[in-house]
Order: sequence, then C-alpha cells, then structure tokens
Amino acid sequence: MNYLVYLGLLNYDDRPVRSEFARKSYELFLKEWHDKGHVHENYNAILGTGDDVSSSDRFYHWGALLGYIEYLQELETDPSSHPPTEVTK
Repeated sequence: MNYLVYLGLLNYDDRPVRSEFARKSYELFLKEWHDKGHVHENYNAILGTGDDVSSSDRFYHWGALLGYIEYLQELETDPSSHPPTEVTK
C-alpha cells in the first residue's frame, strides 16, 4: 500500500510530504531488517510490526518496496543520480 500511495503522491507538487512519507517507509523497512533480518509482506498499521499475525510472510517481497520508495525519492531529490535514459552503442 505504501508504494501505491507514494505513486499517487507523485501527482502532486508537494516534495516535503513525499520525502517524509519515503523516509518513514524506509525506517519501517530498516527497523525490521536490523532487528530480525527479514522484511514482512505487510505491517500492523498501529504498531508498525510485521510479525504480529501468522499470515504475514517474512520473506514475501512486497515489503521490499518500502526501501524502493526511498530509492525513488532519492532519485527525485538528486537528479544527477538518475540513470541514463538512452542506451548508446
């Protein structure tokens, strides 16, 4: 859901909101990664934990999109880090 929300936020000229959202998403990703060595499929909306229900898979890769959001935000913030858009031979 965070990834879809971030994509929606790209439709608005409000970089501070996108930056804060990306930062918080990344912090959620990193907390579980550092504490437990994995990333969950989904997270509790109140507690921010991913292992509070047995149906949340800890190796399902939707959770990795939390880190991808921060990556996309960094690309937006630093245009020089964009990969080339044209392939040269």
